[in-house]
Amino acid sequence: MNLTDYFDLVDFSQIIEKSAPLGKYGLGPHVERFSGTINLKSLIKTDIALLGIPETNGKRQKKGSSSPDIIRKSLYRLAAFEGKLKISDLGNLKPSISHKGTLLALRDIVEYLNELNIVTVVLGGSQELTIGICEAFRNERFFWLSAIDAVFDVKTGTETFSSKNYLTRLFRMFPHLFQFSLIGYQQHLTGEQLLNKTSDFGNHLRLGELRDNINQAELLLRNSNVLSFDMGALKYIEAPATSARNPNGLRGEEACQLAHYAGLSPRLSVFGLFETAAENNKDGLTSALAAEITWYFLKGVSARKQCFTRTAYKVEIEDLDHPVVFRHERELNRWWFDVKGINGETIEIACSEEEYRQAAANEIPERWLRFLQKMDRLSK
Repeated sequence: MNLTDYFDLVDFSQIIEKSAPLGKYGLGPHVERFSGTINLKSLIKTDIALLGIPETNGKRQKKGSSSPDIIRKSLYRLAAFEGKLKISDLGNLKPSISHKGTLLALRDIVEYLNELNIVTVVLGGSQELTIGICEAFRNERFFWLSAIDAVFDVKTGTETFSSKNYLTRLFRMFPHLFQFSLIGYQQHLTGEQLLNKTSDFGNHLRLGELRDNINQAELLLRNSNVLSFDMGALKYIEAPATSARNPNGLRGEEACQLAHYAGLSPRLSVFGLFETAAENNKDGLTSALAAEITWYFLKGVSARKQCFTRTAYKVEIEDLDHPVVFRHERELNRWWFDVKGINGETIEIACSEEEYRQAAANEIPERWLRFLQKMDRLSK
């Protein structure tokens, strides 16, 4: 696959300010150094590929003033990372004849980068682009999508396909979706009856619940393959350029923390940031926050290069034929439990230390049992 055919390369002379406060210690010069010709040789050395899609519900954004370009200008002013993290900016996806063509191109690109074990960062654009990303995982048996959003984007009538109802198409594409998590949704903006229809494969987190204990979101993000982040999940005063204009929502520091959790996840391979509405970004606040959110995701990925050790614990519980296996990563104090289906398949699910202690007290963790039942359903 020749990625050069898909992209308009970045003109770093138009994006990186020579008078930027951090100079050569900024992220921009570091990314520029690894963003030359797009070929297999250069990609093999790449850890993260960043790409822009300047489209809003199929309508092309203006060149030079698109959301991805404006975010880049803020992002590349921020600090570079220590270590050997290699980030390549592939540029902006070239226009397609149709919106469907854009989604198919995005699918092919993500699929190719996944094969090379490269983490992909997609700067949009509108959130229905998530469909193209997810299509690259159509053969993933335990596909897990998380979306950070204030609302549940499903079709409630006969409206045409857009960022406001993209999940309807996604659920049709993945009738056996393993898990979908809506993080940071607001109860008064979300039809609980609609949300309840995802009970077989959904595990969601309300804004109030997240604020009570943001570590709950970390467990969901650690298991995810893809995170689709709608900037409209932030409160209006934090991101005034977004079209959502919600008086309540995530705070900037919470959004950055969630992005960092996602970056740390060993499973998560695609991060998409959407709905920044850069054309309305008159004071620069929204694009600056979007850049910081992206930066914290990149920082999380950079920590994956560290060597972490895991210790396995087998916990015997009455009425169970086999012990429940827990795994503990001491450096970050992260826990997982193994879930084994009736056909012998085993997956690791992120869990809390509390669930380990619950099992050690001879009580079956509810989430472990729920995933076991889900595995058995998939195996039939």
